[in-house]
Amino acid sequence: MKIAFNIDYDHLTYTGIGRYGLELISAWIKTGQNCELWMWRNTRKSPPLLDNIQGKIRYYPFPKKITDYFIPGMWAEQSEIKWVHSANGIMLPPSPRFKQANMIHDLGPVLYGHMKSDYDTKIWRQRLNSIVYTSDCILVNSKSTMRDLVKLFPAVENKVFLTPLGIDHFSTTKTNSGTRDHILAVGTVEPRKNIDGLLKAYSALVQKKDMPPLVIAGKDGFRADEYKKLSIELGLNHRVSFTGYISNQALTDLYARAYCLVHPAHHEGFGFTVPEAFTWKLPVVASNTGGLGEFFSETAWMVNPSDTESIAHGIELALDSGVTDSQKQKRDELSRELTWENCAEKTLEAMKATNP
Repeated sequence: MKIAFNIDYDHLTYTGIGRYGLELISAWIKTGQNCELWMWRNTRKSPPLLDNIQGKIRYYPFPKKITDYFIPGMWAEQSEIKWVHSANGIMLPPSPRFKQANMIHDLGPVLYGHMKSDYDTKIWRQRLNSIVYTSDCILVNSKSTMRDLVKLFPAVENKVFLTPLGIDHFSTTKTNSGTRDHILAVGTVEPRKNIDGLLKAYSALVQKKDMPPLVIAGKDGFRADEYKKLSIELGLNHRVSFTGYISNQALTDLYARAYCLVHPAHHEGFGFTVPEAFTWKLPVVASNTGGLGEFFSETAWMVNPSDTESIAHGIELALDSGVTDSQKQKRDELSRELTWENCAEKTLEAMKATNP
């Protein structure tokens, strides 16, 4: 089956949605399936760095308002495209020439709208409604996301398919620097990542024992200033550092020197940060909710993100006990189970089931 991948995301940011989109395309090509990439007009100078993609990229032309409506249908007819896949959930104008599949990564912006700005929450709700009512096939990355979606929109149950993401792009074991000097948290500084819960848990630990510094690596998001102020109010300004957005090399250095990773997010559809830490053989503290609890409950020290004492206890266990033998075994099992080839195959199965 020949499909088009609509690159409706920042393909140069190789985390989160960008990681999903590009890893899926690579796996699709490796399994022998044919495809095209449809990219926005302003990305011509920065095509994706993918193997075997030469000659398969199309760029939307100018003028934008006119061509966006008729170009997809024309391209689909020219190349016999049956499906268009969008990783970031941005619907193309309906066309009788192709069907549309959209990935919903999580329902956080809708279920926990107060954790985003009013503007972002409004945009995500509009996008979700568009996907639910006009897409032909809806893909989700976890049973948790599927349950959330079907609970909100029961009528979509027959067109929702589980396509678990891969973690085998993290399969290469990396070497720690030998100098461990901090506890690491990675993610956008925003309410959904539970930065305030992490800071309060860390503060409680500092008051009773000597603790390594805490490094929070991620760009500033909604209410980031509040969390930086909270750090000062808790007397942690000399113990906690916020790096802001950093390069991959800088992040690699932080992983290499970390005692453990702490990821107590309130909600994640999947959570790439956790398996990324596995490549460094780091102990991981993670929330027992959503996709994190679904996939990684036996690989990490699980905590209740709404309970500060639980987060603090998880950090203590990670520092004192490291990675247990049973956690190592489960991590190995997951790396064999959660592959991008499997994700590509499940995606193909979903499209065929929707359009026999």
